[in-house]
Amino acid sequence: MRILIAGGGTAGHTWPLRLIAQELLTNPEAKILYLGSRQGIEKEIIQKAGDIPFKAIIVGKWRAYFSFWNLWDLIKIFLGIIQTFGVIFVFKPMVIFAKGGYVTFPIIFWAKILKIPLVIHESDSVIGRANLWAIKFAFKVCLGFPVEFYQEKLPIEKIVYTGTPVQLVSINPDLKNPRITILITGGSQGSLKINQIIEEILPWLSEKYDIYHLSGEKDYLKFAKLKNDYYHLYKFSYQVPYLIGKSEIVISRAGANSLMEIAAMSRPSIIIPLPSAAQNHQLKNALIFEKNKAGIVILEKYLTPKLLREKIENLAKDEILRQSLGQSAHYFFQKDAAQKIIKTVFQAGKHVKENQT
Repeated sequence: MRILIAGGGTAGHTWPLRLIAQELLTNPEAKILYLGSRQGIEKEIIQKAGDIPFKAIIVGKWRAYFSFWNLWDLIKIFLGIIQTFGVIFVFKPMVIFAKGGYVTFPIIFWAKILKIPLVIHESDSVIGRANLWAIKFAFKVCLGFPVEFYQEKLPIEKIVYTGTPVQLVSINPDLKNPRITILITGGSQGSLKINQIIEEILPWLSEKYDIYHLSGEKDYLKFAKLKNDYYHLYKFSYQVPYLIGKSEIVISRAGANSLMEIAAMSRPSIIIPLPSAAQNHQLKNALIFEKNKAGIVILEKYLTPKLLREKIENLAKDEILRQSLGQSAHYFFQKDAAQKIIKTVFQAGKHVKENQT
């Protein structure tokens, strides 16, 4: 079964694909190829895994607003479509698994034209533009959230609730540390707004708590001057699930992958959705957690040092609330998400083979 895996653009899109690819590498019935962008973070993440075959293509990102960059990106999209055809011609995939996003457009385009069976996955509670288009001709649609949380009209016969694959880690609690541990992350690139707030309350934080902070590259040098025994700083980490597991409170954006990593480790969280996220998907993800008492949500427009400090302090003092939030978050975790997706991908390939015979 030759399987072409496609997606990237962000770490949140790439990590689930990496986990699926690594699972498939152990399957003697599968031969895989990961197709991603030249400039995206997926190239680094996948190549760091060492053994996943990877091909890079030129991709363009179409903006929903007027921009002269759209003209240049149209050229890049066209070049990417040509490159992708070459990859498909050589690899001859029997099925394509795509994660959505602008990186997958050329792959989805050829899946439709060449009638290659397509399985797509949507991590967020809002179907992205590329996936909305792909649903019309996809064999199956794998969802990261239960179907009742989607407002779009979806073809029920194509829907499979799989959850989103996340890395599981085992954590031995540090019983010697009397301080509550807090992880602060704004995603793979960091968050300017969250970092500004953290900078103001950092002396108070590091006086009372053990802090792990993923600042992103832009603000790293500024925060590096503030490091101390209780403030641990990272530009970016490949060990986010471990840091989540090590923490008793997580402050995070509302990307689906981040939320599912929090859910997997049953951790309480303060969720600050990114207001500029496409189709406002982070807000909708966050509100699902809030309505199910699985996290505390602060909208960025209301975020102040005083408010964040109050929320942290209240959560740190209330162990029962922390346990309740963590247990409610765990509801959204699907332990066998990767296996469910792989099973669906094989079904797509076998369905076509049976029809051909």
